[in-house]
Order: sequence, then C-alpha cells, then structure tokens
Amino acid sequence: MNILNLQGDKTIWGVVLSLFTLSILVVYSTAGLSYLFNHISKIFLGFICMYIIHNLKFKYFAKIGFLLFWISIFLLLCVFFFGININGASRWLSVGGQQFQPSDIAKLAIIMYLCRQTSKHRLKIKKLKGLLIYLIIPASTICLLVLPNNFSTSALIFLNVVLVMFLSNIDLKHIFFVVLSSIIFSLSIYFLTKYSSLEDLFPRSQTWVNRIDSFFDKKDDKLNKDYQVTQALIAVKKGGILGLGPGKSVQRDLLPYSYSDFIFAIMIEEYGLFIGALLPILLYLILLYRSIIIFLKTESVFGSLLAVCLVFSLVIQAFLNMLVAVNILPVTGQTLPLISMGGTSILFTCFSIGVVLSISRDSKDREYDKE
Repeated sequence: MNILNLQGDKTIWGVVLSLFTLSILVVYSTAGLSYLFNHISKIFLGFICMYIIHNLKFKYFAKIGFLLFWISIFLLLCVFFFGININGASRWLSVGGQQFQPSDIAKLAIIMYLCRQTSKHRLKIKKLKGLLIYLIIPASTICLLVLPNNFSTSALIFLNVVLVMFLSNIDLKHIFFVVLSSIIFSLSIYFLTKYSSLEDLFPRSQTWVNRIDSFFDKKDDKLNKDYQVTQALIAVKKGGILGLGPGKSVQRDLLPYSYSDFIFAIMIEEYGLFIGALLPILLYLILLYRSIIIFLKTESVFGSLLAVCLVFSLVIQAFLNMLVAVNILPVTGQTLPLISMGGTSILFTCFSIGVVLSISRDSKDREYDKE
C-alpha cells in the first residue's frame, strides 16, 4: 500500500480490496471468463477513481455535490423521455453506447447536497420552515423522480435523509412526521394499485404489489413464489456450512442475475456460511465502524456527516441485498456493493469510498465550515 501512497483510513482500503477480491472470484464463477475481464477493467477504473478522489480536499465535495444534485435532476427527467426499458423498468440512459442509471448519481448527489445544506444552514433547519426548504423539498424531489421506476432506490435515499436529520439533531417530532408521512404515502400507493390502477403514474407499481404479496403469501404453493427467491434459497441450502467449493455452483445456471442481484446466494453455495456469508457481513460492518470513528474524529460538520452517511448508504444497500437473497425481505433489485458485477454502480461506489478516505485523511480540517 505504501508504494501506491494510499492515504486515509488504511482499514477501509483493506476492506475495499478484500471485497474486490471476493467480487472477482464469484463473478468469474457466475458469469464466466468472457465477462470477467470486463468486470476487472471496471474494478480497475473504480480503483483509479477512488485513488484520485481520496487525494482531493473534502471541502470541494460540497460544490461538487451541489452541481451533481442539479445534474441528477436533469438526468432523472431525461429518463422519463429517453429512458431505455430493460426487464420492464426504464431506469437507464445510453450515452455513446454506454448505459448507466441516473439513480446511481442521484444516490450520491443527494447525500452530498444534504450534508452541504446541513452544514451551511444548521441553525435554520432546526425550525420546520428551514427544514422543509433546505432538506425535505430537495430530498423529496429526488425521491419522487426516482420512485416511478425504482422504489427500492427511492426508499434508500429516504433512509439517508432520515439519518442526516437524526445526526443533525433535528427535533424528533419533525423526524417522526416525515417518517409517518412517507409510510402513509407508500401504503397509499400499495392499496391504490392493488384495488385500482396507478400504472400511468408509477409504471412499476403492479410489480411492487406482486412482490410484496408473494413475500407475505404463506401458502405452500411454490408456483406462486418468486422464481428467483426459490432458486436463491436452494443455493443457500446447498452451500450449507462449508460450501460446495469455488466454481462448483449448480444454481448459477438456474438463478437469474446470479452475478448481480442474487450473487450473495451463490457466494454461500460455493464458499459456505463462514466465508460466503459471515465474511462479507463482517467486512461491511467494519466499514461502517470505521466511518463512525471518522465521524467522531472529524471536526468539520460537513465532513463528519458526509463520511458516515455515504458508508451508511452503502452498508444498508448491502444488507438489503443479502436479506433478499435469504428471503427475509421482498425482492428489491439492489446489487451487492463492491461485489456484484456492474458498471456505473461500481464507479460511483468507489467515488463514495474515495470521499470517505479524503475526509479521514484531513479529519482536522474545518476550512469548509468557516467559509
């Protein structure tokens, strides 16, 4: 590591490299050699991005976040008009033959933007009017733009909003009001879709209802169960404690998206409970723990909030993915960060980690808060 002059929290560097190693092993097994080199090239680009970002002063990310916020709004609007439909969801845009999800940018942008707003207006957001203007309205705008084609990502963004509010010592009654309002809104979508139709406003609403109903259906009728979940559970059962061994997965040929959404199930099938499940869980928890340490050590309000919120978003997504794979939560379509095969998701996850490393490197810097 010293040869590359890697700065910032060394434990985080170690965790990221460990997750990348797991990723290469499992993607090779699930997707094959033809996809492996492409995946490794994306990991390499992600590492370069992380290395460049971690060398920047974290104060610049306030301005970058402000810019990304407005860019993400523009791109999310473009999805409604020019979005590419894949598997029934219009989440992608294509530029120069390369497809990407603007929601990946939006997830990063809204966290950076809200941390900036909290730091600059930390007295004003204590009152309801300031809270609405500086946090709730911007966050709601992003959530509502992401929601029609990606409920789970919209929900993740909302969880980050709640975390920012909580860490900013916002009045608990205001937080409760925001959470209650979102629950009522979500239930309204569910029941209106179930007993009427909202597909003009939310094209994916019927899919959400079907996944929720299938998850809570306790009938012993396998035909009514989600095919992906069934195959994932078979993979988990086959893996057991020790696993079948590297490259010996059987379910990889039967399980759709075994290299992305359900890669955790294949990890357990091949490497067993300890290496395939407990090891990645431990790595994600270490990552969260180190972000909390950085949060406590960083003197800048902006930097401390940004460090913990970025990692919280990543870890929550990871646990959502893993809980879906073992049928504890309904299918969400979220990938496993730093492990699943992907393109822009790897790049923006590495960008996020680079920001956290930058903050850990300059934890005593309060220059942004003095501006």
